[in-house]
Amino acid sequence: MLKRTQTILIRALEITVVIAVLLVSFSYVYFRYFKETTLRPAEPLSVKLGKEINNSLDRAEVINGVQIVKVDLKRNVRYLVHTYWKTPELQKLYDNFSSTRITSEIPVFSRDEVQNARIIRIMNHEFDCTPFKDTLSYKLVPESAEHIAVVCSISIPPAFSDFKGIIAASLSRVPTDFEKNIVKNTLIDISESIYKEIK
Repeated sequence: MLKRTQTILIRALEITVVIAVLLVSFSYVYFRYFKETTLRPAEPLSVKLGKEINNSLDRAEVINGVQIVKVDLKRNVRYLVHTYWKTPELQKLYDNFSSTRITSEIPVFSRDEVQNARIIRIMNHEFDCTPFKDTLSYKLVPESAEHIAVVCSISIPPAFSDFKGIIAASLSRVPTDFEKNIVKNTLIDISESIYKEIK
């Protein structure tokens, strides 16, 4: 009787250990591969910084929205950490787009040579202004071309250091040289603030 009880307890312990190992293994695989590569939530900027960014953008009349992405070059992904749209029409378009996506991550580099060249210019800390129809955002949400003429972008940080992300400001019209300079300085200030928070 005692021997049989010991055998049952040993068998129950073995099953418990196997289940624990399987759970640990499943959790590791899920969080390391599945969750990390497809469903990882974006790590948003702080509420305080988000408000400061939005206030800065409100002062630049030609800017009608912004998308800020963090970049993970090792995994070749970028994901949104902050968006701000000044018009309800743009907000609605991008809300609809976001709600239908399975993942918030988009490749940094792809087979699109025009996009890749643009990313390399931004990584080299160039202030880049591109017609909206030549951007990835146009391919993802083409309806927004009615509201966006140009996208001006700058790296995070705005000077040579570890490349952490991109700020892309949507402009309602082709800017004058004076307006372009205002946009550039606004984005540099925002980029420096973001870098202090995420570095």
